Amino acid sequence: MGKIKNIPFRVFCYVLMIVFLFIYLFPLFFVANTSLKTSQDYMLHPTSLTTTWAFDNYITAWNKANFGAYIGNSVLYTAVCTIASLILSLLIAFPISRKYIPASGFLYVLFLCGLFLPSGLIPTFQMVLNMGLYDTRLGYMLVMTGVNATSVFFFTGYFKSIPRELDEAASIDGCGYLRYVLTCIIPLAQPAMVSMGMLSMIGVWNDIVSSTIYLTSETNYNITRGLFVFTGQYSNDWTLTAAGLLIVAAPLIAVYVFGQRYIVDGVMAGGLKG
Repeated sequence: MGKIKNIPFRVFCYVLMIVFLFIYLFPLFFVANTSLKTSQDYMLHPTSLTTTWAFDNYITAWNKANFGAYIGNSVLYTAVCTIASLILSLLIAFPISRKYIPASGFLYVLFLCGLFLPSGLIPTFQMVLNMGLYDTRLGYMLVMTGVNATSVFFFTGYFKSIPRELDEAASIDGCGYLRYVLTCIIPLAQPAMVSMGMLSMIGVWNDIVSSTIYLTSETNYNITRGLFVFTGQYSNDWTLTAAGLLIVAAPLIAVYVFGQRYIVDGVMAGGLKG
């Protein structure tokens, strides 16, 4: 009887999930459908299903937007910034979680306050300008690399689940602090690292605000900045714009499809263990 009573609720949950799935996937489907139309077909039937299957739109968009040059910059920026941000967050979150440094609780609260504070654009811009790093790859990567308050909050909760006895055993065996963090703590924190790494990677890859402010030379553009310029030049040809959008989004879609299990596992592990 209990299972029978739960059937309406389960049906409602499934219907709700289908509705939300449609809301999230429909824009992606619409862009994909538009990217496969010719310009004439789009002008005549902008909302109908494509019948032309113009795959050459992707080749044209790739060549006209010069994505081949920009994608190398994006890969460099994303890899360096993600790895550096993860290492910094780990090295800060672990001593805070163990209270190995004075005023750990106060520092933890300060990082939480960082979730609600503005980014400090003006002083950061002045600092990059005075250091002579404006419109350079290094300057942009320094801006995009940092200790994310969300990562510190997440890692701190995750590290609290790791028994403190491991620290004492490593100390007795003569293992140094840095070696212990690198060889013991980081392998244990792999689910959390994968989750935060993917979220950080998505943020760097999709960045348009900082790249617009700090990068003015086309040789330094990331792929989203290149898409921004491309959209301005070819705003009337929505089929090419849609194809360019999918080219930019494709790596992130692939990462999420193949890595969403790790994201969910990491978040669940951090939430339960924290």
